[in-house]
Amino acid sequence: MKNLKKVLISFLFAGMILDVSGIEKNNVIAIPQSGEKTLLNSNWITRQAAYIMVDGAVLSSGKQDFKGWMPATVPGTVLTNLLNNDLIPSPYFGMNNKLIPDIFHTGNDFYTYWFVNQFIIPEIGKDKRIWLNFRGINYKAEIFLNGKRISTTTHEGMFIRRSYDITDVVTSGNVNTLAALVLPPDPPGEDNGGQAGDGQIAQNNTMHFTAGWDWIQAVRDRNTGIWDEVSLTSTGSIRLMHPQVVSKVPGVRTPDGKQADATLFVNAEIENLTANPQTVTVSYELEKQQFSAKIQLAPREKRLVNLPSMTMKNPRLWWPNNMGKQELYDMTLTVTDGVSANISDKQTVRFGIREIATEKDPATGGRKFFVNGQKIFIRGGNYIASDWMLQLSAERYRTEVCFLADMNLNMLRIWGGALPERPEFYNACDEYGLLVFQDLSVTGDANGAWNDRTKKDSQARRWEYPDNHVLFLESVTDQIKMLRNHPSLAIWCGGNEWPPASNIVDALQKDIFPNYDHRHFAVYSTDTVFTRNTIGGVGDGPYGIQEPEWFFTFRSTPFNPELGSVGLPEATTLRAIMNEADYRDFPVTNTGSGAGFGRRINQTWEYHKYLPYGDHIGRYFQPTTTEEFCSIAQLLNFEQYRALMEGWASNMWNWYTGMLIWKIQNPWTALRGQMYDCYLDVNACYYGTRVGGEPLHVQYNHGNRQVEVVNTTVSTKDKCTVRIRMYGIDGKLLHQQEQKDVVLAANSSKALFAVEPPSQVQNVYFLRLELIDGSNLLSDNVYWLTTQAKDYSNLQQMTPSQAAVSIHIEKKDIEYNVKVQMKTKDQISFFNRISVFNKKTGERILPVFYSDNYFTVFPNEEKMITLNFTSDLPKEDIEIKVREWNKR
Repeated sequence: MKNLKKVLISFLFAGMILDVSGIEKNNVIAIPQSGEKTLLNSNWITRQAAYIMVDGAVLSSGKQDFKGWMPATVPGTVLTNLLNNDLIPSPYFGMNNKLIPDIFHTGNDFYTYWFVNQFIIPEIGKDKRIWLNFRGINYKAEIFLNGKRISTTTHEGMFIRRSYDITDVVTSGNVNTLAALVLPPDPPGEDNGGQAGDGQIAQNNTMHFTAGWDWIQAVRDRNTGIWDEVSLTSTGSIRLMHPQVVSKVPGVRTPDGKQADATLFVNAEIENLTANPQTVTVSYELEKQQFSAKIQLAPREKRLVNLPSMTMKNPRLWWPNNMGKQELYDMTLTVTDGVSANISDKQTVRFGIREIATEKDPATGGRKFFVNGQKIFIRGGNYIASDWMLQLSAERYRTEVCFLADMNLNMLRIWGGALPERPEFYNACDEYGLLVFQDLSVTGDANGAWNDRTKKDSQARRWEYPDNHVLFLESVTDQIKMLRNHPSLAIWCGGNEWPPASNIVDALQKDIFPNYDHRHFAVYSTDTVFTRNTIGGVGDGPYGIQEPEWFFTFRSTPFNPELGSVGLPEATTLRAIMNEADYRDFPVTNTGSGAGFGRRINQTWEYHKYLPYGDHIGRYFQPTTTEEFCSIAQLLNFEQYRALMEGWASNMWNWYTGMLIWKIQNPWTALRGQMYDCYLDVNACYYGTRVGGEPLHVQYNHGNRQVEVVNTTVSTKDKCTVRIRMYGIDGKLLHQQEQKDVVLAANSSKALFAVEPPSQVQNVYFLRLELIDGSNLLSDNVYWLTTQAKDYSNLQQMTPSQAAVSIHIEKKDIEYNVKVQMKTKDQISFFNRISVFNKKTGERILPVFYSDNYFTVFPNEEKMITLNFTSDLPKEDIEIKVREWNKR
């Protein structure tokens, strides 16, 4: 029956002709001014190439009737367009992805599509040149405009930009027809259950995870399509390209006060588009200062121009998250031609003034990073891609990066099996202070790190992937030029857990990075430049649930590029991705180990890559509903990631220089490794990480029962008070003590004193730690501990909460600001989660930004939580829900 459904779906969307009106022929596009762009992101249509009986010259001639083609989303992939036209079921839900034909079985022709756009431009103007720009096509394309092929060589490679001079082809005032034939990666690889499937996807210069991984299913079309933006730009007879601003910030700086001078070095490429020699002037302006150089250009000459350097007095510096402000500058560069003395082209560059350095730490063996001379303890995460079908947007990027900064992270690694991230992602990282560790598109699994039985080719053959080394190096060079001005970009890495082929590494080290960027280049993520440990140890991992004390007592890799645990989302997300029967069929047991832990895992949970919790769920109680199962999982999520952050901070600069969590998000509806799910709903992993990563923090060492203080800022904090209180599950205060005049030295951690369990408790008790600076509460950290090893069962006997909850909602336009106040009597209100819903439909409102969540309120106290979100709904349709662990 399932195979029949697959065949029917295949038949339906392979030959479907939609009853639509076709394409808008009055689509007028303004010609952009120099330095600006006009996006061609509307009026696209698409159809499977097998059903088009003419070639590109005829198709783009303007004489074709496009009635019956389906509307296309550009940027977007073939699969995105099929989904948006309701021709396939949502692959995010249940087992639907198995119903969609996989390219390995259908052949590449099945996912080869034509994309067409028609547009009108006004009069071009004298000496203007019009450029058509593609920022990303996967994988090959033949491009035609008005009956002519404008891609004189096949556009190939997912990670390369191409620009076409269409001045002599485009017409003013008439309909222009643009047609692009887009072909998938070849070979597409087989989804055989291996990492990157059978590995052959990596023969191409494309993303590897589309053939499947242990955290995601295969993307059926391997993300074939015009997946990134298409635009029009204009120049005069001289073109200005790839400007670069490099800042030098000597010495050790502090975020506040007057700064010593910094120096800016500026260059750009210029090209003479004419058959005549020209004398041109290249200039830049910043902070009312102007610098220029006169250049002689031969006919058709392209040249790199180094402009006069600039000394910045008292510069506003860019700092990472929790170290200082993220100051940004805009510099405008122009080129003036020697004939008309008019500006021929212009580019504006946004950049930050900062200097990043890195070295191997002789004390730990880990890699150490410095920003503006200050060492920074790295607490970051691995980021895959915003969406597995590349439904990318600047708005979503900004939301995700805001989440990650709020979690107190300071670095993101862009994993090599995905993509060099988009400028919109980097813009957000620049503004929120997230350093970026950017892998190139190489992975150990696909590129021959192991003799893997799931791989079709030999290990030696895979060492040479991708097949086109010249294209790989050209793509890397282009992506460097696209991203290098972002102050957040900290380091380049050749690949995930394995280096590129030796001749590629040689070219990168000796030619490309020395010539095109100043940043450090590491050959691969588990190279000894990151992970060498003098006492032995692994290069990365582990990836599953651990005892909290493990994070404090096991000496791991000194800079761990991948270290993670479980990450089940909330029950509301499970309801959104599976039917009721699958939702109810949760895996759980009180004891045991193994894949099913005493019970078969439901196939939908397994298909969505559920990562088991071992016997940890049963330590609380045996749940009877999925809601109970997920609520216990959130306790464990919080505990795991707080312990991870605190354990590494406890040993900062002694054992460790940093770590990157594997992983902080999923681009798909996976049931593991995420601080927020693909719907942008946060879970308790988020808040455990956030609490454990506070820049000024008080914590409990699970390994030795010490209370410790941590300061990861560049300034010493003195005269603080550390207060501890212990409570029983009935809310009674069992013990309290304070230590005054505590000094938190900059960039350090230290132990203060030991705490022992209260003698009057025989199971769970609460330990509350507070770090206070005068009247300011800097850190408020709550632990639920037990005197009976691995037994938290009497949390079920907590005195029921009688907290009073008041909610105040304000709306301005579509912006909502909500205050939730909880006030207790003589009970504890434990592990409260706030969420927002549409009262009429019951649907979640997402994303929401909370000042805190999964929080506890102690007896006779009150806590105010603020939350912000956008919605068109009226106030009366907004519902704020508060879930308390011990609410009866």
